[in-house]
Amino acid sequence: MTPSATGVPFIAIMTLACVAMIGLGFLSRPSRATAMWSFAFVLGMLASYAMLAAAIVDDEALRALGAGIFLPANGFIWLGLRHASGSGRGGWPWAAGYLVASPVALLATARTDAYSIAFRIDFVVAAVFAVLIIVELVRLFPVFREELLPLGFGAAIFPVFAVYTLLDGVVRALGAPADDDLATVRGVNGVGTGVYVVCALITLLLVARRPRAAVGEGESAAFEAVARGRLARAAAADDAWWSLVDIRLDDPADLRTAFGGTAFERTAERFRADVLAVLPADADIERHDTRLVALVPRSQEAVRRLLVTLLARVSAADHPNGIRVSASIGWAPVAPVGYDLEALRTAAAEAHAMAFEKGGDRWERAVEPCATDAGGR
Repeated sequence: MTPSATGVPFIAIMTLACVAMIGLGFLSRPSRATAMWSFAFVLGMLASYAMLAAAIVDDEALRALGAGIFLPANGFIWLGLRHASGSGRGGWPWAAGYLVASPVALLATARTDAYSIAFRIDFVVAAVFAVLIIVELVRLFPVFREELLPLGFGAAIFPVFAVYTLLDGVVRALGAPADDDLATVRGVNGVGTGVYVVCALITLLLVARRPRAAVGEGESAAFEAVARGRLARAAAADDAWWSLVDIRLDDPADLRTAFGGTAFERTAERFRADVLAVLPADADIERHDTRLVALVPRSQEAVRRLLVTLLARVSAADHPNGIRVSASIGWAPVAPVGYDLEALRTAAAEAHAMAFEKGGDRWERAVEPCATDAGGR
């Protein structure tokens, strides 16, 4: 979708969207993702002004410039989503290269018969980035749900408009030449452009502003370094009073659907707070959204009492609509498993899986690296 002869209304929408993304997104939650999204909206705003100027002075070069800087905005929305989903930074050359190639190609053909072909190809490239946006939204779906629907809808109709643009070109190529063979395309795109901008703004602001407690690479590395050091010293002293526990909220996807995004975040925060309140102060903890992994320096009987108290506290909390929330815990003591952190992680994860398969709201203890001991409340 590209800015067509929509004039002042589109400029107003694009300017407001740009200000909102920068003010409520980047300045409020500065990150690589919000920086990329803000840049995408800046491109859109500049494109809208270029298109208005083109309509006023009837200049094809300005119209080509507007389209050439608007379409690559999709690349930077995609790039920001890659950072948000943790997919990596490998998309930089594609987004930056498209930003250079798009206006250059359209400006070079602006006053020639080749402009129609160049524009349609450019539009298809933008639609490819829309498909990549959908891929990143799928990766974010376990964390964000209804927040992704607006942009998912907008990105899904983008390829539909691209197909229409190509078919329109084929039909016109087979028929009599027109004075402006892109006039119909601009009119159709003008309808979808405003919708797409608003959809993108809603989703990206919701994703940017929603608090998340996912563990960062630095925190995970710090936990592993400290845990490995403690386990090495415990092994040297033959100290068996250590356990790794893997604590996870039961059915987080179903709870998110039942509660909605905001209420689920409060539920997840309450879960983390309950777990932290029960675990001893000298436990080393790695925190995720709905999962905590803790290395606990206690005897097995003391750990058992902790787990029973923890399960009772999580299930006793009040939640929206009276829905009961529970947790499942995998418990891996060093006595049967050993002092290797990865072995403890694997054993605790397998024990958790067993507890969850038995209905949740219980703990299971690993009695050896690939076995579990029945637990309970």
